[in-house]
Amino acid sequence: MTRQCPGFTLIELLVVIAIISVLAAILFPVFASAREKARQITCASNEKQLAYGVLIYLQDYDETLLPTAVPRPGDTSGNNPILWPDEISPYLTNNQIRLCPSDSSEPPAYANSYGLTELNFPDMTDTPVNPPQVLAAFNDPAETVMLGELGVGSIGNLTDYTTVVSGAYKLTVPDVQLNDQFDARPSPRHQQRANIAFMDGHVKSLRMEQFYRGQSPPDLWFCPDPDNTAGCHG
Repeated sequence: MTRQCPGFTLIELLVVIAIISVLAAILFPVFASAREKARQITCASNEKQLAYGVLIYLQDYDETLLPTAVPRPGDTSGNNPILWPDEISPYLTNNQIRLCPSDSSEPPAYANSYGLTELNFPDMTDTPVNPPQVLAAFNDPAETVMLGELGVGSIGNLTDYTTVVSGAYKLTVPDVQLNDQFDARPSPRHQQRANIAFMDGHVKSLRMEQFYRGQSPPDLWFCPDPDNTAGCHG
């Protein structure tokens, strides 16, 4: 005589499906948060390598800050400058560190998720060109922003932190308008935080309110001399 194994009833199957659905709803956000945390760590590592590349460049050039961009020889259009990551490329392990893993907005032509601060690093393609500064001018390098994640803003708007900017390579300070498509404000891609590298080479994950919004003076975290209030404005 053949014995038949009892099967699941419809109610039992529905209960199992409900339990799986509840567990998925609980665990999926946890997995997503863990993946984003891993991307944030990779991004911070990218910034640290870029910051060290900048500092090594300064040692080779008498501690003079490098330009954010210089005209490419033979290019009369001004639309194909040599960008600052290219200037420090001899000191970098590879070009992949120019891209934040959470940044999907950059076109392949630029492939750059980070920007040097426009207040301190001159753009040789601008008119007029600000003279380059030297590292000795920074009274508190550990508290002065060197570079950071960028990718939002709009020309003529000091409070636009949502409009996506592609192809930027200069980090604009809070008190300054965006002048062209190469300027951008910080982009808090990692759970409302942005990775920021400082002039001594260390990197922090900060909320916008901690370094960019509501500061007094507005450009406090970018000024070479925070005690000189007038000099903290771009």
